Amino acid sequence: MSAKKQINIFLVEDNQVFTLALKADIEAAFANKPIAIQSFETGEACMEKFKKDRPEVVILDYNLNSKYPKAMDGIKILDWVKRENPETHVIMLTSEDSIDIVLRSLKHGASDYVVKSETKFKKINFSLTNIFKIMEATSDGKRYKRVIAGVVLCFAILVVGVVTIQIVNPGLLR
Repeated sequence: MSAKKQINIFLVEDNQVFTLALKADIEAAFANKPIAIQSFETGEACMEKFKKDRPEVVILDYNLNSKYPKAMDGIKILDWVKRENPETHVIMLTSEDSIDIVLRSLKHGASDYVVKSETKFKKINFSLTNIFKIMEATSDGKRYKRVIAGVVLCFAILVVGVVTIQIVNPGLLR
């Protein structure tokens, strides 16, 4: 991954105080990374900006309808995000410590699941570190694939050239 490429992170959480604290903690933890964090109180607000900004990571609250009763819940937003861009990494965030919710979130495509406990910020930062490593490895893999394709193409051109010379002028390469 290019050192200069900005990593867009969307934070979807209806608790503004928690959002500000989490945003500050992430920015401090990754001060050496070019990240930009945008926050949204509802999934619907996130969806409006998602298509334009195409974030690499979404940190998504599971219960988004506590403050806004008509808001979509986290699983519906997760499904929408994964349909729009399957490569976006989603960290589900919730105060509910339920294995059923964990399994449901992972089944729907979440990259990780963090319970809002006293270690929540450390866990989110650990998850982000792992996601950044995955993004870098994926980028490196794509770059290596292009290099190999280029080498194979050059070799193929060389072989075709030699064969063509042999056909046109068989004694030239002896």
